[in-house]
Amino acid sequence: MSRKLNKNRIIITLAIILAIATIILYLVNPIFTGKAIDEGEIKIGSILILTGDGASWGIASKNAIDMAVEEINSKGGINEKKLAVDHQDDASDPKKSVSAFNHLKNIKGINIIIGPTWSHTGLAVASAAKGSNTLIISPSLGVKEFNEGSKYIFNTWPHDELLSRNLADLVYKKGHRKVTIIGAEQVWVKDQTKAFKERFEELGGKIILIQEPNPTDTAPYTEALKIKEIENQVDAIVSTTDGMIVGVLVAKRLKELGVKLPIYSISIDQDIINNANGAYEGLEYLTSLTPTKEFKEKYEARYNIAVDIGADSAYDAVILIAEAIKETNSEDPTVLQEYLNKIETYNGASGYLTADGKGGFTKPFLIKKVINGIPVDIET
Repeated sequence: MSRKLNKNRIIITLAIILAIATIILYLVNPIFTGKAIDEGEIKIGSILILTGDGASWGIASKNAIDMAVEEINSKGGINEKKLAVDHQDDASDPKKSVSAFNHLKNIKGINIIIGPTWSHTGLAVASAAKGSNTLIISPSLGVKEFNEGSKYIFNTWPHDELLSRNLADLVYKKGHRKVTIIGAEQVWVKDQTKAFKERFEELGGKIILIQEPNPTDTAPYTEALKIKEIENQVDAIVSTTDGMIVGVLVAKRLKELGVKLPIYSISIDQDIINNANGAYEGLEYLTSLTPTKEFKEKYEARYNIAVDIGADSAYDAVILIAEAIKETNSEDPTVLQEYLNKIETYNGASGYLTADGKGGFTKPFLIKKVINGIPVDIET
């Protein structure tokens, strides 16, 4: 008798559990409730240089991403969901960048990522992301191999080789015919050096000397001495190192040696100018940092610092993602990349962007000159 009672109790208990589970399922199942399956947040990640060399670019991007997210959420979010961002610091280290990608993708389940900041880390992430269907948009790296290898990868910063070719036009227009180039052993710098050289020689100019020191060299004095030796054979110095400190070190040494040749470059930022301690005074450079007046005022009021490289284009990356999610009513990276790949032009915080059909964008650049330590727009 007791065994029979126990059996009945077990049956009744299982029936109660099943009934409770059915009620819970009814309450949460979207088929019955008509509610979205996920009423939580839309999560995106970032992989940026937030410490070390290049941090000014990464922090500028982070600031702009946060500002865009705050603005979107203050207006109700996207499709009634708030946007949340998980920032990761790769410290300009490809291994850390890949680890950050794996953390966001595999641990946090995030499939939409802004970054990385520079090309050497970006290429590592692009390789790690291959076949993962992760939507990635960089706001500041400049090599085409990053975005052209996958329909899921985009770049709101124009390829630096385009800027380098335009720099060759500027240098030639200034009357210079024989120049020396200070490059660096970095993938994007080599691309810039190659692009400048090809265009300058097309125009009829001549490259007398190319030097590409390792960016870890904190005392590249040999390069400065070689330029001093050929000072009378050239009429300008071209630095294709942009955000790399190696260009600053060579320029400072050249100043100490009394070399007074004009220097030209691309994508210099205020930190680099400050670190040069006057060695970049009079330097002319081309930049794709072209924030609108509205964005510039808004950013500087919010953070009390000047807009730096990566800020306006990172802001645009967030807005483009938000627009894609809203218009497609989807958070699926496959759906989002299809939407983004159909964009032909976009008028954003970083200016008027034109899609190149391969995940990249182009836009007009600015020419600046360092005057009293401050970059000033100039007419040519």
